[in-house]
Amino acid sequence: MNKQLGMLTVVATVLLSAAFLTIPTMKVANAQGNETKSTNETKSIDVEGWINTLKENHPNIEQAQDVKDVIGKINAMEAKEAVKDLLALHVLNDLMELKAAQEAE
Repeated sequence: MNKQLGMLTVVATVLLSAAFLTIPTMKVANAQGNETKSTNETKSIDVEGWINTLKENHPNIEQAQDVKDVIGKINAMEAKEAVKDLLALHVLNDLMELKAAQEAE
């Protein structure tokens, strides 16, 4: 069981890393289109909206109060669903950190 959880964690980390690595590439590809816009605009991500969407799409994450509770529920799930919820859990943690950083500013 620990081996499966370890493999699941590695797969989730690789997928999440790949997603974060492609985002800057997409911004560079669209850099010329951004030149015409005014630089005075400040954009912020609607963190609350993303958090609510994640919680709606992944009810196991919303119901659990602790990471250990979520991992316990993920262990009882099917592999594909478990990977999706584990990725959603990582993204949710990142969004919570981003929200805290935005509130600190």
